Amino acid sequence: MYIKQLHYDGVEEGYFPYNLPFIKDINNILFTRPMTLITGENGVGKSTFLEAIVELLGLNLEGGSKNNQFLTRETQSDLAKDCRLIRYASYPKDHYFYRAESFYNLTTDLDDLGVSDDLFERPLHSFSRGQSIKALVQKRFFGHGIYLFDEPETGLSLQSQLELMVMMNDLVKLDSQFIICTHSPILLMFPEADILEITEEGIKNTTLEESNIIEQWDMVFSRKNHFFNQLFDS
Repeated sequence: MYIKQLHYDGVEEGYFPYNLPFIKDINNILFTRPMTLITGENGVGKSTFLEAIVELLGLNLEGGSKNNQFLTRETQSDLAKDCRLIRYASYPKDHYFYRAESFYNLTTDLDDLGVSDDLFERPLHSFSRGQSIKALVQKRFFGHGIYLFDEPETGLSLQSQLELMVMMNDLVKLDSQFIICTHSPILLMFPEADILEITEEGIKNTTLEESNIIEQWDMVFSRKNHFFNQLFDS
């Protein structure tokens, strides 16, 4: 374990990102397990929360390690300026940020730097989207690290998500810590993970069974005929 808490030192304001409901709860959240999964509806602030940690670690906000310095567009919030990281005694040997929406940009940077040829023996752009994500984790994540993912399930089949979970479990065994934003009910099933749910009321610890995403998926599968009849008749 490397990161214990994202501590907020500011005050609530009426503008973004300080008007997001989770701001008032930040200092109540501790990272106590190697795997923390953050879920919630679009627009509640999951990526904003994760971005602040990424920025405070000095990682590239479009993805990569501290060695990736490219910038396509500056879109991050000011939240990191009012936060600090509270850490455990151990210091990570590796850091990496994977962001689904800008992974193409990261892939381009790795190919241009020649990193892809060294790590993957061919340009990362020559892989499919799902293959490239798995190759990146398998070949570049060395363990004893802090790894941050924003929607890693994007572009991955169910089988590939399960393969990714096996890779992450192997890295946890190598003293790694993960903080992941996800909409995937599969990833939420990672054994002994902490699950944080961000809603319009704030951010809280929850269980797999009590999370909104699992309740919604269960409703769709268990009552699919009735559900879609109601959906399209509304």
